[in-house]
Amino acid sequence: MNPSAKVCLLLVCISFASLVSPCSAAKTNFKKVGDARMEYLFWDVYDASLYTPSGQYESGSNPVKFTLTYLRDFAAKDIVKATKEQWQHLGKTDLAPKYASQLLAMWPDIKKGESLSLKTSDSGVARFYHDGELLGEISDPDFAADFLAIWLSPQTSEPKLRKQLLGI
Repeated sequence: MNPSAKVCLLLVCISFASLVSPCSAAKTNFKKVGDARMEYLFWDVYDASLYTPSGQYESGSNPVKFTLTYLRDFAAKDIVKATKEQWQHLGKTDLAPKYASQLLAMWPDIKKGESLSLKTSDSGVARFYHDGELLGEISDPDFAADFLAIWLSPQTSEPKLRKQLLGI
């Protein structure tokens, strides 16, 4: 193989590797900001954990990792319904029509002990994982902040949980 062909092959390999490499958030060393347990009446629903590279959270910053470990079985449609209800509570009524079908197609039914995680890239691309396996992504850079607002907005329906997640 002549030297110019080797260089071309090397460039093709490097280009391909950059396409299939994991997102920057997957390589990030995250530190826990805080965690909390969501309870409804007398049921434990899930444990939530928030992570950032620094261990401090600043609204809208990336990358971030947010994990819900479920303490009960839930159908995906019920998780999406709860997400829509929380967006309505926050006055973000435009988000449900925009994202609900995408989330329903992406999220599986959840069994007790399984987790759903959101990891964002440096640029804000949101990737969802089920027990560590990639489910899909939403590339809209505003989505992650809107999704995390359910738990982290000052207007959240669960202010005690918010404080625990933020380590306050």
